[in-house]
Amino acid sequence: MTQRRAARGARMTSPAAILRFALSAICFGLLTWGIAVYPLPILPLIAASAGIAAIVWRWPAAFLLLVPAALPALDFGLWTGWMVVGEADFLILLCLAVLLVRVPLRPSDIVPRGAAGAVFWLFAAVLALGLVIGLAVPAPDTANPFLARTNGARLAKGFVEAAALLPFLRQRLRTHGDALTWLTAGLSLGLILVALEVLVERDLFPGILDLGAEYRVVAAFSSMRVGGGHIGACIALALPFALMGCVAPKRLGWLALSMPALIGGGYALAMTFARTGYLAGAAGCVAAGLCILAAPRRAAGPMPRVLAAVGAAIVLIGIAGAATSGVMRQRFADAATDLLTRESNWREGWDVRDPGLMTQMAGMGLGTYQRTMRARGRVNVPSDVVLGSDQTSPFVTIRVSSPLYLGQKIPFPAPGTLHLHLRYRAEDPGAVLAYSLCDKMLVYSDKCRGGQFHPAHPGVWETMSADIAVSDLGKAGALTGLRRPIELSLFDPVMGSAITVGGVSLTDASGRSLLANGDFRQGLDRWLFTDDSHVSWRILNQYLMILFEGGILGLLSWLALCGLALAGAWRGLARGEAAGAAIAGAIISFLVSGLFDNVLEAPRIAALFYLIVGAGLILWEGRPPSPTVRPVGPERDDVAAPPVEEY
Repeated sequence: MTQRRAARGARMTSPAAILRFALSAICFGLLTWGIAVYPLPILPLIAASAGIAAIVWRWPAAFLLLVPAALPALDFGLWTGWMVVGEADFLILLCLAVLLVRVPLRPSDIVPRGAAGAVFWLFAAVLALGLVIGLAVPAPDTANPFLARTNGARLAKGFVEAAALLPFLRQRLRTHGDALTWLTAGLSLGLILVALEVLVERDLFPGILDLGAEYRVVAAFSSMRVGGGHIGACIALALPFALMGCVAPKRLGWLALSMPALIGGGYALAMTFARTGYLAGAAGCVAAGLCILAAPRRAAGPMPRVLAAVGAAIVLIGIAGAATSGVMRQRFADAATDLLTRESNWREGWDVRDPGLMTQMAGMGLGTYQRTMRARGRVNVPSDVVLGSDQTSPFVTIRVSSPLYLGQKIPFPAPGTLHLHLRYRAEDPGAVLAYSLCDKMLVYSDKCRGGQFHPAHPGVWETMSADIAVSDLGKAGALTGLRRPIELSLFDPVMGSAITVGGVSLTDASGRSLLANGDFRQGLDRWLFTDDSHVSWRILNQYLMILFEGGILGLLSWLALCGLALAGAWRGLARGEAAGAAIAGAIISFLVSGLFDNVLEAPRIAALFYLIVGAGLILWEGRPPSPTVRPVGPERDDVAAPPVEEY
């Protein structure tokens, strides 16, 4: 016992241990700073963080359950207004802070081996190059993260987070062999949570089973503030893992998790009314199902194969049923017109690139598309939001080139009339200040009321006041009893003009203030901008977007990363790793999602995708060798193991 304690003490004071503690302290410091500036009440966040830290300390593998479940479902951006950092980032920082102290790593856990390592580091290097190039591209004075120099860092965050977690996934696979089982459970749980969010949203707005209403859900995907098919792509990415739950070890609990995930995920995907999402979901499930059927018997027996086929059939039947609804029939009828819109978007985005070999090879720089379109685009130019201040107080200027709305979710008001008061200034002749108060989740508005003010003297501050009736806002859902979110929006409907707003206040009949940060002293905290023109913010093709920002090197390295992960999934399946089917189906679904959208622009989805790709690379490497002596207890990874250098 004394020798064991001495060995443990020596390990804790080694340079590797000191490095681990330092990195853990950095993660914890970033988390503490994030919580300190969080715009919503922080006590629930602190309590949740303490509980999660205790869980991950006791059961380190729980991060493979918590992180994949949180990435699709945990996002309060509709209420915080944050675009760069979110609650899922807090969770990842917390898990890393605990794991770095709790779980010693071997060098083989940190550095991928062979071809997997070569492809991984090639992509990381090309991504870093794109980030450097993007930082060098001039940016306007803006409060819009899409147009800021740091937009590339926002986009790279997903890969960095996944890369930071992968060594612990590899370590769990080496010591216990169940890492992919935990990952499957986490993604299945995430699907269930997203399905519940979709169910609530449908209950609040068009109705749970009303397939005739043209309402496309967003759940917790605040990244869809400028459109996009993020929710459909994320559901399609996770569905193959729920399907794989049917071929898990023969425990009833797995069916109790995987079947609700399949049914709920299929329902949530159907309610997106997204043609590409339907195609991606079907492709992923079919690919995973075919892999399961083609797998050796040691990977899936007869009954699991039947259950997998039944699960895939449930999802496909649900998608087919939704595809026959009136809304989808119209969307399919509009497919040819929409394709022309996308082709125009592809050409316009391509035309604003710099000429030359350097651009061809390395691209314009990560996160530069919106900046480039803002500076050079002739059509589909993105709008801008700029913060400023004068001797009176801070203010925000909205420069509109697309239909942009600056809004904030408000508490449910007392019955009666709300009073809106603000000061405003027209920056251009003809600019108009408009306001609206609506039931609104993110994309669709209902029961709106509002008005417009035409400045009498452009360039001069004026004040305006208005009374707004709220008698029928915030209706409760029939099933859940929850109430619809209510949002106040400010906007300028005159394209090409700019309006400046400051000192916004909204009070109800009892005199209670309903707005937070109405003076913009905390920047745009609590304020959320949305835009109806999704073609102004992206190239609607993932491959062209990578080629634009990362060049030929970026696209080839990304395709090599995906291709080797697919090969690794098949290699793992041939060895009896049933998870290979889910990894293959997920990657194929994501490749399909990228045909008509830029899904990597959402960092949460990117982190989830790269985590799955990393699992495929690990399967390509082969299962890590087991320790000489089996660890004592379920989580004691370093007890009685042979002495090795740990990091």
